[in-house]
Amino acid sequence: METSVKVWDWSLRVFHWSLPVLLFLLWFSATQSENFDAIEHHMLLAQILLGLMIYRIIWGFIGTPAARFSRFITGPRSWRGYAMSIIRRQPLAYMGHNPLGGLMVLVLLGALSFQLLTGLFTDDDILFSGPLASTASQDTVSWMSSWHRRFFDWILILIGVHLLAIVFYKLLGEGLVKAMFTGRKPLHDSAPDLHKLLPVPTTFPWIRFCIAVAITAACVGILFYR
Repeated sequence: METSVKVWDWSLRVFHWSLPVLLFLLWFSATQSENFDAIEHHMLLAQILLGLMIYRIIWGFIGTPAARFSRFITGPRSWRGYAMSIIRRQPLAYMGHNPLGGLMVLVLLGALSFQLLTGLFTDDDILFSGPLASTASQDTVSWMSSWHRRFFDWILILIGVHLLAIVFYKLLGEGLVKAMFTGRKPLHDSAPDLHKLLPVPTTFPWIRFCIAVAITAACVGILFYR
């Protein structure tokens, strides 16, 4: 019987699966730009996404082991070593994110953060005005608005790369989708990051979770309801 270990906590899994839903709804509401209700929905969804992003960044410092940036931020040497192990068809098994997976996490978080940042300064002069649009010059607002409209296509490309990676790892016998649903991964005694993740906490860190949520709510409130 295969032994598995809990790696991804429930809040991390909620964050992960909320992203595709929110991105689709944000895209759909943006396509209805002539509809005031759709724009209102777009702004509300953006607030939710911003809250999730702020929470994920905070959780990357104080969260459960696999969620912490210090556990999967590596450098070129690790990326190259892991890529070579794939080329040799003997990929190293990591309990958390592998080096290239960790790099993809940072790229996706950076891309979504940029999209959210440009949205805060966007102004279409008709129905929509971001909460920070009034604090910037017209040139800055125009630049931000232009990138906010265009950059979503790049996010779609990154999502496509992410999906291809999921298929690739499935062919290698690693079910990433299942792991993100259950939070559990097979135990590999030889995993390079095993010592970083074990022993896994048996209880969820609710105090740190409440602190992260409180900071997140305060940040969103200050930006949108000050």
